[in-house]
Amino acid sequence: MDNTELNNRELRRLHPKVKQATALTALMVNGLLTLLAIGYLIVAWARDWTLWPGWAALGLFTLSFMWFGWALPALQYRYFSFRVAEDELEIHSGWLWITDTIVPMTRVQQVELESGPLLRKYGLAKVSIVTAAATLVIAGLEREEAEQLKRNIGHLAKVEDRDE
Repeated sequence: MDNTELNNRELRRLHPKVKQATALTALMVNGLLTLLAIGYLIVAWARDWTLWPGWAALGLFTLSFMWFGWALPALQYRYFSFRVAEDELEIHSGWLWITDTIVPMTRVQQVELESGPLLRKYGLAKVSIVTAAATLVIAGLEREEAEQLKRNIGHLAKVEDRDE
């Protein structure tokens, strides 16, 4: 049995570094919001305004960071998997609202490979599979694996590769 046959039957997971990339995004966003809340507290203290909105914002941003920077990346990594077969693509996601999507390869119109600055920092990329009904995203694969997945899905769906 060759590697292609093995990959076609197994559910595959994202790269573990996707947790770090997601946590860094949460840190950047919540860090900026926390700085704004601290700025409000400084101005409010100097001008004798009420301080509770700033303290409430700091509390919310702390909770937000704990959720989006620690809990959610681990849950997304644990509960996301996909499988590519000759005739279909299957994606499992969610831990509270569970989604199980099967897309026939005949419905795939386009396959895209993207890698923003944070994903590139960790050597990761995301593959977007476009159909007439929806765009499915597999974000958090190693760059080489994502390129291979894009080509594999494109070949199975008979989508032209515009990069070549």
